[in-house]
Amino acid sequence: MAVLAVNRRQPGDRGSLTVEWALWALPVVIVVLGLLQFGLWWVARDLAMTSAQQGLLAGRGLGATPADARAAATRFIARADPIARDPDVSTAGTTDQVLHVDVSVSVLTIIPDPWLTWRVHQSVAGARERFTVPGNTR
Repeated sequence: MAVLAVNRRQPGDRGSLTVEWALWALPVVIVVLGLLQFGLWWVARDLAMTSAQQGLLAGRGLGATPADARAAATRFIARADPIARDPDVSTAGTTDQVLHVDVSVSVLTIIPDPWLTWRVHQSVAGARERFTVPGNTR
C-alpha cells in the first residue's frame, strides 16, 4: 500500500521564515558590532596606558626631562595609528619629584560617525630619580 504525502499548509504560513529571519538578524548584527566596538575601545585603552607607561619609564631616569617622556610616549602611540588615532600626550603637573604622563587617543569606530568620537584618557605618575646625599631627607 502506497502512502501519498499530502502537503497541507496553512494558508497564511507562506514567508514566515523570512519574517522570522529578518526579526532576528538585526539584533544579532547589532550585538556583534557592539562586541567588536568594545574590543576596539579596550585595545585603544590598553595602548594609551602602555604608551603612558613607556613615557614614564623614559622620563623618570636621572637626567631625563618631561620632553623625553612626551617623545617616548608619542613614539609608542604613533605605531598604533589605525586603532588609536589623534594622540595627545601631556606631562602637565610634573614636579621635581613626581612625573605625570597623560595620554589621550581617539578610538577607531566600526561605523564612522562624524558626530561621535570616543576619547580614551590614561595617565600614570611615578617618582623621578634624583641624586641625594646621605642624611638629606628631601
